[in-house]
Amino acid sequence: MRLIETIKQNNYETVSIIGLAKNAGKTVTLNYLIEEAINLNIKTGITSTGRDGENTDLITKTQKPAISVTEGMYVATAKKTLMLSNAKAEILETTGISTAMGEVIIIRVRQKGNIQIAGPVSAKDMKYVARRLKYYGAEVVFIDGAIDRKAVSSPAITDACVIATGAVLSRDMKKVLEKTAHAVECYSLTGTDEHVKNIVRKINKTCIISEDGKTLVPDIKTSITSGKKISEMISEKTTHVFVKGAVTSALLKDLWENKYLRGIKLIIEDGTKIFTDINMWNEMRRKGLKVETINTINVLAVTLNPVSPEGYFFDSEVLKENMKKVLTGIKIVDVVSGGEED
Repeated sequence: MRLIETIKQNNYETVSIIGLAKNAGKTVTLNYLIEEAINLNIKTGITSTGRDGENTDLITKTQKPAISVTEGMYVATAKKTLMLSNAKAEILETTGISTAMGEVIIIRVRQKGNIQIAGPVSAKDMKYVARRLKYYGAEVVFIDGAIDRKAVSSPAITDACVIATGAVLSRDMKKVLEKTAHAVECYSLTGTDEHVKNIVRKINKTCIISEDGKTLVPDIKTSITSGKKISEMISEKTTHVFVKGAVTSALLKDLWENKYLRGIKLIIEDGTKIFTDINMWNEMRRKGLKVETINTINVLAVTLNPVSPEGYFFDSEVLKENMKKVLTGIKIVDVVSGGEED
């Protein structure tokens, strides 16, 4: 089954596309999904957590593929980016949401062309914009995200996500595979037990849960710098430790010094909250670190871009076959070489 068919069959209304690095093929993936949706007569809406669709990357100064839109599509973008696009459009709504490129407006494409998009930055504004795009007629909303704004793929905002990866991550294919596998593992963590979710949602703070259901809430402002304080409250009776917010390498290191953590489940909000060193994460997982989430993320597929803007590239078939080996059960799509097989 093709990726767009999976999206349609499961009634996913909002799908984020997360690039693991700049030039990982995020825009190519977005164009691929748009084209696939057109072929099935699915009305789409698009927006972005940052600026995208410009001809040249503003940081790397490399050429970028344009975002192609066609008549009947819906777009949420900042006013200034619309002025830089050649697609003809009708303004449906001004949202009042400000960005560096001006107010975010919602448009309907009247004549096909290329477009730049720069959407909301906050999760709250993104949820609103996605809702408005669906209100006007979009059956599926694609959100162009980024690894530094990966919260857009949180289940609080989107139904599912697609991860874009490729040669740009490293000249060493093994490192590309490792980094991609790490990202997918973090995003694919399993949900914790329902009774634990209920406890955590009620408290809504970092807390330590014991076997009798009692909870301890450390007196901290943020978990990021409070690993030692949290660790001091973990005992032989602890069954779960919930960390609200970001999980960093420093926090994990402090918690891991507690001898009881190996038999305890570490609970986090969702996989977008993990900001750890890959080697440390892998080492702790091998030693028995158990991590579960309150909210699960649905990873639909991983898309591949075997070409780096720095001039080197991988054999697309070799990259795809190796990626399949490290990501069993995940759909792998080479969007540069023509997409996927039926």
